[in-house]
Amino acid sequence: MSRRRMQVTVPPDPEATNDLQFFGGTVDVGGTVAEAVLQLIDPAAWPAPGAIHAPLHPVPAFDAEVLLPDVLRTWVTDEASRMPCPADFVATAAIVALGSIIGARCAIKPKARDDWAIVPNLWGGVVALPSAKKTPGINSGMKPLDRLIARSMDEHRAAMDGYEAECVVHEAQREAIEASIKKTAKKSNFGSNGSTLGSLSQNLQSHKKGAPTPPTLRRFKSNDSTIEKLGELLRENPAGMLMLRDELVGLIASWDREGREADRAFFLEAWNGNGSFDTDRIGRGSIFIPNLCVSIFGGIQPDKLIAYLEQASNALANDGMLQRFQLLVYPDPVKWEWIDRTPNKQARDRAHEVFEALSDFDPVTWGAMPADDFVKFPYFKFDGAAQEIFIEWATDLHGKKLPAEDSPIIQQHLAKFDKLFPAIALVLHLVESATTGNRGLVTGTSAIRAAAWCEYLEAHARRVYGLLTDDGMRSAQALADKVKGGKLVDGFTARDVRRNQWRHLTTEESVQAALDWLEGEHWLRSEEAGGTGPGRRTTRHNINPKINQGGNYD
Repeated sequence: MSRRRMQVTVPPDPEATNDLQFFGGTVDVGGTVAEAVLQLIDPAAWPAPGAIHAPLHPVPAFDAEVLLPDVLRTWVTDEASRMPCPADFVATAAIVALGSIIGARCAIKPKARDDWAIVPNLWGGVVALPSAKKTPGINSGMKPLDRLIARSMDEHRAAMDGYEAECVVHEAQREAIEASIKKTAKKSNFGSNGSTLGSLSQNLQSHKKGAPTPPTLRRFKSNDSTIEKLGELLRENPAGMLMLRDELVGLIASWDREGREADRAFFLEAWNGNGSFDTDRIGRGSIFIPNLCVSIFGGIQPDKLIAYLEQASNALANDGMLQRFQLLVYPDPVKWEWIDRTPNKQARDRAHEVFEALSDFDPVTWGAMPADDFVKFPYFKFDGAAQEIFIEWATDLHGKKLPAEDSPIIQQHLAKFDKLFPAIALVLHLVESATTGNRGLVTGTSAIRAAAWCEYLEAHARRVYGLLTDDGMRSAQALADKVKGGKLVDGFTARDVRRNQWRHLTTEESVQAALDWLEGEHWLRSEEAGGTGPGRRTTRHNINPKINQGGNYD
């Protein structure tokens, strides 16, 4: 029999009390002292510890047949299966990348007569453990951007060569005009040749106004930028840009730092994709951004996301920052297997051609209505079938789903699907247009795919927010790990746990929730110890000795 070394003080009358004193504390055993001694010495007298589960909300497998047009489907599944990684990683990265390329060059009007317009810039990310091929999956979905960036840089270098040649010619002409002015001025006698000098002066002014303009490098993405620098880039790229971060929580958390409060407001505005923005900074002067449009994508580790949610849940609930990450996915991991095959080059090339086509397309020639006094971008509209699908979907969302939702943070997230549905529908429609050559209204097929995306992403949103609203199970699992790992000993207190600042066990509330879970599953027994005066007794927690017998309690 396994026994623990312990000290027991038996009361004078064992049959007159149910309290057993040990380690300076008192156990209320609900029986005789003999039973208490047996329960504390003999592990077999303790109930078997129960499982401490923190299950994730179920999410559907990525259905490429339903969610993606053929030109993207084969490429995405081929890339994901060769790693292997969930197809969700590649697909969501690709959709956000496509939305960033289209950006504010066009919009979609979800209603037939109203002037409400949606720009298809999107925010998203991948939640996964470091070993889940998160970064390779994202990089595969973003790979077409690298080709566009390389092409843009080549074009910019060629344009710079021409600009520098123009500058040489312009400077030589300026010097010639100035030389003529000096020569004429020397020959004049303070009044003669005045008309000639005046003409030369006008020539010089006109020449300066015609100075060559340096070419602008078209930017598609940035991995790290202050809002001041990003504002300058967006002034030169009014269609918008993508912010791509390997660790997305680092970007979000930076918006909460002291002195960076303006960053949060900047990005909240940038999500809309259709508003102007002015910044005024000492040393940088004033920057007028005619259209503030930013797409965001990156990776997140679950533990870091949970830590951020625990710290910032109130702020998130107030300003809806996290809810803007509508393509945030947290798929189940795929089973690793050795795969070594040649990439599907034909599928990859076809997908890359779509990105290239959309980087240069003219929305009006593709079927968009020209910009007008009410919508400042060319805009697409739904056809009849797509309009009916959107009306039915929106009616269900606002008439049934949102009123029935108990979680405020999920309710806020789903409310922003009003942008998600039209934006994805427009992106998928333009992908089909680039492939088939069909132009015009957004079709019912694209609307059906957009509705499927919303259903798919809703499940992922519930999984993500479930990390925050698990009623203490995550904390309990963390504490169970510490107990199994021998990090705590019999008689430990809540303060002993809290002062270690272990993950998920950083606050008084999270620690108490964990203790309650473990006591309910017979991992612990809580007893009051110490004096009898008010505020002088301490709650101590004793560990079920069966925990140390190598059992699996997960």
